[in-house]
Amino acid sequence: MISTILLLGTVCSTVTGRLGRVAGTLRRQVLWPVGRTLERLLAPIDRVLDPVADGYNRSLGPYFGEMSGLQFGVIAVSVAGLLTAGYWAPMVGPLLGGGLLRTLALASIWAIFAMSWDIQSGYTGYISFGHSALSGAAGYTTALLIVHVDPTLSIWVTGSVSVLAALVVGLLIALPTLRLEGPYFSLITFVAVLLFYRLTTAFSSLGGIPGFGQPDVFTWDPMLRYYYMAIPMLLIALALTFMARSNLGMILIAIRENEPAVSAAGLNPTKFKLWSFMLSSVPMGIGGVLLVGFTGNVDPSTFVVVDNSIEMIAIAVIGGMSSILGPLGGAFLFEVLNHQVLHGYSTPVRYLFLWLIVLFVLVFARDGLFRAIWHRLGAVRGESE
Repeated sequence: MISTILLLGTVCSTVTGRLGRVAGTLRRQVLWPVGRTLERLLAPIDRVLDPVADGYNRSLGPYFGEMSGLQFGVIAVSVAGLLTAGYWAPMVGPLLGGGLLRTLALASIWAIFAMSWDIQSGYTGYISFGHSALSGAAGYTTALLIVHVDPTLSIWVTGSVSVLAALVVGLLIALPTLRLEGPYFSLITFVAVLLFYRLTTAFSSLGGIPGFGQPDVFTWDPMLRYYYMAIPMLLIALALTFMARSNLGMILIAIRENEPAVSAAGLNPTKFKLWSFMLSSVPMGIGGVLLVGFTGNVDPSTFVVVDNSIEMIAIAVIGGMSSILGPLGGAFLFEVLNHQVLHGYSTPVRYLFLWLIVLFVLVFARDGLFRAIWHRLGAVRGESE
C-alpha cells in the first residue's frame, strides 16, 4: 500500500513538472510573441483613448484604480454591452442555441457569488468552502417569509431580512474559525456547509430534498429578468472594487502576504478577517435573494450543496483571484460556456470540459485569464506586470 502511494506521488510529481515545463515553453514561444504583436497593433487605439482615461484617473482613479486607455475602453465597452444586452442578446441568442438572456441573468448572479467569495478568500488567502451556506440562508429566509408569513411582503422587506440572515450565518461561521490558520479554516467552512445542507434536508419544514413552496419569480419577461439580475451585480461590483482599493483592501492583501507583519504593525488580523467575512456575507445574501427570484424554487441542491462553493472558486480562478472584476468576467465565461457553447452535451460532459479549463488556467495562467489580459492591455503603454 505504501509503495503504491509513493509510486502515485512520484507519477504526480513527474506529470506536474512536465506540465510546468510545457507551460513555460508555451509562454516563451507562443503567448509572449503573440502578446507583443497585439501590443503593437493596439498601441494606436491606446493613444486615442489615453486622454479620456487620464480624465478618469484624475477624478475616480484614486477610488477605483487607474487605467490605461485600452483598459478604460475595455471597461466602457463591457459595461455598455451589459447594459444593452436586453436588446442585442435576443438577436445573438439563436446563434448560440437560444436562451442567451437567461444565461446572462444567471451569470450575473454567479458573478455576485464569485466576487463576494473573492473579497474574503481571494484577498485574505483564507479559502472558504462554505460560502454557499450564506446564499442558502438568504434564499431559505426569503422563501420562508413568502410562503409561511405573507406572500404579499415587499421585496425590500424579504430582501433586507434575508441579507441579515446571511450576515448572521456568516458571523456564526467566521467567529469560531477566523482565529485558525492554514487548512483548518477551510476544513471548518467545508464542515459548516455540510451541516447546513443536512439541516435543510433533515427538516421538512425547511424544505427537504424537493424544496418547498413556489415563491413568485420577479418576472417571466426575459429582458426584465436580466436587468433585475444585472443592475445589482454592477452596483455590487462597483462597491466591492471601491472597498478593495481602500485601506481595508490593502490590509486584507497584507494579511494574505504576511500576517505576522500585520500583527507586528499593531493591527489585529482577526478583526480585519472578520470584517472581510461580513463584507462578503452581504452581497452573498443579495445573490441568494436574486436566485430565489430567478428560479422560483428553493431546494438544497440549488442553494446549499458544497458544489456551489467549489464552483465559485473555479469561477474566481478562471477570472483571476483578488481582483473583483476577474471573477466577474470568469462568471460570464463559465456560464456562457456551460449553458450556450456546450449546451448540447450532457451535464457530466459539460463539467468535464469546464474543469479541464480550470486545470488549464491553473497550469498556464495562474493569475487568471481576465487578470492576465488586463495586465497585457496595461502593458501596451509600459505598465509593469
